[in-house]
Amino acid sequence: MAGPVLVWSEKPGLAEELLGGAAELAKALGAGVSTAVLAAGPEEARAAEELARWADEVLLVEDPKLATPDSSVYASVLAELVGKAGASVVLTGYTLFGREVAARLAVKLKAPCATGCTSLRVKDGHLLVERTVYAGRAIARQALKIGPCVVAVAPRTFEKPSEERGGKVSKVEVAVPGPRLKVLSVKEKEVAGVAVEEADVIVSGGRGVEKREDFAMLEELAKLLGGVVGCSRPIAEDRGWFPFWIGLSGKKVKPKLYIAVGISGAIQHVAGMRDSKVVVAINKAEDAPIFAVSDYYVVGDLYQIVPALIEALKRRKGQA
Repeated sequence: MAGPVLVWSEKPGLAEELLGGAAELAKALGAGVSTAVLAAGPEEARAAEELARWADEVLLVEDPKLATPDSSVYASVLAELVGKAGASVVLTGYTLFGREVAARLAVKLKAPCATGCTSLRVKDGHLLVERTVYAGRAIARQALKIGPCVVAVAPRTFEKPSEERGGKVSKVEVAVPGPRLKVLSVKEKEVAGVAVEEADVIVSGGRGVEKREDFAMLEELAKLLGGVVGCSRPIAEDRGWFPFWIGLSGKKVKPKLYIAVGISGAIQHVAGMRDSKVVVAINKAEDAPIFAVSDYYVVGDLYQIVPALIEALKRRKGQA
């Protein structure tokens, strides 16, 4: 019998998603599901009780030295937990911090590692993974030998688990090394409303939106639909209008409704929103690549179509 599938992420919400995937892998392996919670204090440790619903066991390590986000420290602690649990597969989240920890952990375990994975399955004693490469232009498939292997999984790859396991929380004593990093200051990013990764409806703007103030109509449309606004990479990186973008190198989203306004549909962008349930595109170019991945599309001027949509929605809501 294979050892358990061990899950860790610094983000409890992402850890819960990973537990959904871990349950699928564990079933194929005939193994259990464990999760690790590395906490600097009681507040972070509370996540252990929540995650225990979806795991057979939660391995909790609590130490104030974990307050410093030092990937080498986290990798050392996780390596200890992998050994204690006898884990056959380790899943981490593909976040900036998570993928760094995954790489360091794999080195410590002398184990195979893959990052940014969007598909995982078990076959003939190997974990078969897929990940996008060359800015989303191709998909790479790798076979990792189980026992253990380390995989950093892209957010929104798995659904959250539906079957409760009612696991126990085991506090584990581990020698936590002192961090080699020194944090000089911490600045919290201001976030208003629902995070784009969690939104059910996203209205996203591209280069077809000519001015920053024109995003006001996209924001109004999103508000009427109960959603949030996103954008393509050129809007955020080249024009600097938003602090993030949707795409392979940005945010990966999976909303119920994705409205692409003035977005051509470059592969890099599509890689970040291709799992949307319904895609609606508005673009004046008849051959826009975004239409190929859209369920519905309108060829026309967004400056006429979006205001018309807003008015129609207001009439329907009795706001006109």
